Amino acid sequence: DEFNSGTIEILKTKPLSDWQIVLGKFFASIVLVIIALLPTLTYAFTVYQLGNPIGNLDVGSTIGSYLGLLFLAATYTAIGLFTSTLSNNQIVAFVLSVFIVFALFYGFDAMSSMFKNSEYLVQQFGINEHFKSISRGVIDTRDVLYFVSVTFFFLFITKQQLKNE
Repeated sequence: DEFNSGTIEILKTKPLSDWQIVLGKFFASIVLVIIALLPTLTYAFTVYQLGNPIGNLDVGSTIGSYLGLLFLAATYTAIGLFTSTLSNNQIVAFVLSVFIVFALFYGFDAMSSMFKNSEYLVQQFGINEHFKSISRGVIDTRDVLYFVSVTFFFLFITKQQLKNE
């Protein structure tokens, strides 16, 4: 949208590096997601208090699900930032980002059935397998590294795309 509104020239003339611009937009979006998730903590508290007996809630799974949501939000935000550098039209960028997210979330699960001998290996390339693991309450370094790597990859190519424009 900076190209359409003309604010990209202001950003480019400021003493900001491309990384600062990309990370500023990224962290602003992440803060927005965190603010949107904060009210949902009341649901977890309510279920915790209304459980029979009180506290009958899988706290590990709940914390893992929230952590997984933050990792998903970071990955989806990085993908959205990347696709917004590919097109000046916001609708096109949105549709492209939805397509990439869908392919990363469900595509590898669908492709894994074609590879009988290496089904598990193909599933490990997809987001769904890593999110399911974290949402069970198991914080595995492989899952964390996967989300951090995919997020960094899309932020890096966003920076490269921004540098080329």
